[in-house]
Amino acid sequence: MTDRQLEYILAIAEQGNITAAAQKLNISQPSLSNVLAHVENTAGAKFFDRSLSPMPLTYAGELYVQTAKKILAAMDELRHQIDDIRDALTGRLNIGCGPYRSPLIIPVILPVLVKLHPGVQYKVTEDSSSVLEEQLLAGRLDVIFSVGKFKNPAITCTALAKEEMLLLSPKDIRLPGTGRSGGKKAACPQVDLQKAGRVPFVLMKQGHQLRIIIDKIFADMRYVPNIILETGSWETCLRMVEAGIALTILPNARRDIDEERINKYHLKGNYYQQIFLCYRKNAYFSKVMTEFIKIALSVFSENNACNRETEDAPENPL
Repeated sequence: MTDRQLEYILAIAEQGNITAAAQKLNISQPSLSNVLAHVENTAGAKFFDRSLSPMPLTYAGELYVQTAKKILAAMDELRHQIDDIRDALTGRLNIGCGPYRSPLIIPVILPVLVKLHPGVQYKVTEDSSSVLEEQLLAGRLDVIFSVGKFKNPAITCTALAKEEMLLLSPKDIRLPGTGRSGGKKAACPQVDLQKAGRVPFVLMKQGHQLRIIIDKIFADMRYVPNIILETGSWETCLRMVEAGIALTILPNARRDIDEERINKYHLKGNYYQQIFLCYRKNAYFSKVMTEFIKIALSVFSENNACNRETEDAPENPL
């Protein structure tokens, strides 16, 4: 079994379809079908039930996939060890991050590491939390940036930062029930949503991790929002506020908010979400990975998104 064969069969198992797997691997469908046929003929067993769509794994296929993940993880660890033996900070690092958060995190951390260690190669995978978790456990990713901790005990999650949840409002919408929050140097006032009335909201769509947090805020405050638009994009929420159409709630992670057009409010109760850097508990720590984690912790310490200058207040971690 070669690396290529293992990766190709795993891709088919993940996609449940040879055509979709071929597109993801950037090869032709006939070529991938030939690889699958060769591997199955060599093993003397079929790995997929082709009578169904998506194609489920047979029992032999399940055993192959489980073993393939272990082999690829072991080979990746071996490559890391060989890199270290060469006594030079070279090699590669596979990073996982959500598609919404990647442009907020990766451009902040990687430039620091690239400048210090230009010999390292990087691959960033942007996908859902569940897919990233699976690839981390399979050894196909070295580290993951995650909102919240993974429950799997095989994954270690190191806290990087707290991002306060802020209410964003167009400049020309004045909210009742606002006041200064806590300390004398508060950057923006605090709002009590129960006193905000029936103002229009644009929010992330149902099922999105951020929407789950937002719905909890509304439930805790016993506030029923007047939702005029649901979207899958942070950018759309932000631009709708800039256009003066509606309010939204987003984490204080963006550095490009136009404060000439948008008012920022703290929410009563001091809600925030936590960002974690996650990796396999028993993974081999190459020099590249150790340096990456060190720099990530340092950068987030200096650029903590939760930058309120207030007195201590009860917090609601999400």
